[in-house]
Amino acid sequence: MQQHAVNLTVASVNDRQHLLIAEDIRQQLSFSRAAAADYSGPLLVLSEQRLRDNARRFMQAMPRVRPHYAVKANQDPAILELLRQEGTGFEIASSAELDTLLELGVPAHQVFYSNPIKSPAAIKYASAKGVRWYAADCTEELEKIAALAPLAKVYIRIEVSNEGSSWPLAGKFGASPKGVLAMIACALRLQVNLCGVTFHVGSQCTNINNWVEGIKTAKDIFEQLVDRGFIPQLLNLGGGYPLQLTPQDPSIEDIALRINCELETLPDTIQVMAEPGRYLVGSAGCLVSQVMGVATRDDSRWLYLDLGFYGGLIELEQGIAFTLVSQRTGAPELWSVAGPTCDAIDVLGQHYLPANMKPEDLVFIPSTGAYSLCCASDFNGFAIPRLVMVA
Repeated sequence: MQQHAVNLTVASVNDRQHLLIAEDIRQQLSFSRAAAADYSGPLLVLSEQRLRDNARRFMQAMPRVRPHYAVKANQDPAILELLRQEGTGFEIASSAELDTLLELGVPAHQVFYSNPIKSPAAIKYASAKGVRWYAADCTEELEKIAALAPLAKVYIRIEVSNEGSSWPLAGKFGASPKGVLAMIACALRLQVNLCGVTFHVGSQCTNINNWVEGIKTAKDIFEQLVDRGFIPQLLNLGGGYPLQLTPQDPSIEDIALRINCELETLPDTIQVMAEPGRYLVGSAGCLVSQVMGVATRDDSRWLYLDLGFYGGLIELEQGIAFTLVSQRTGAPELWSVAGPTCDAIDVLGQHYLPANMKPEDLVFIPSTGAYSLCCASDFNGFAIPRLVMVA
């Protein structure tokens, strides 16, 4: 297949942030092009070095905060092993994720079970395997944990603002101030070791104040716990740490500046952790797709990829600002981009790509290492992207 020069159809590079984003895209393309040379189907090309660099950058930015990778972001064992080598812990939401970690030799007592609602069977299984840390956001969950995991250490999932996140999580989980009081009373009655607080600011969150307010609320709850005889041991800052997809997105250093300041008054006896998923693995991966066909309907140009909503780009359809990059050069044109399936939901919005796009051209989607493979299915018989690890 004819190869074309890379054409970065990104926004105007008239300031430093645009330049940094453009350079980041170029770096991701550099480790993806060789893997796609003999293209035979959709790929997720993932850089081992970029994954390590992301983990090191997070820990350098927030020395007191130990990252516990959110396994749901991408649970490929090779990724988990690399992150374990870099010193991260792990956070799970299911028995299957726990089994994957145990098979790698991760000690169960170092695993944090942060899904606020778990089945009785899942709690019993995790407890039998040696998991000790569990999240809860209601009295009913405390009752299950008390009955099935009496040695558990429980951290309260509280409600916080999700304003500024691309994928809000508020509403489904999170104890209100009234709910927190009810949980403390329940824990006293059932003798549950209530010793921590957690929150989640929403996925791809660009509003740093959400973390600040979450930490302040957690400090207030710690005082309530101490007043009732509990000993606070854990502050879990949750996930949501964003990729820098637009010039408005804060860097991890921007976020750390505010978080580190808030942590200065937190007692050293309280360990601090976070649950980065997207931040650690997102920019380490680049999806590679191929144009199946193009169509002109009146004044609309349509471009169909062999990868779409069902194949790993669910978040692109939901509006997260990923950039599509073509190998072909040419004047840009606004295309309506769609996936390969027969489903009308499989439309990925409008994107600028060269006007002369042709079938079999490759299209790269950088920063898609998270929530792509794990959300993909083979609906309509179209293949899930194959993971290719590169140095």
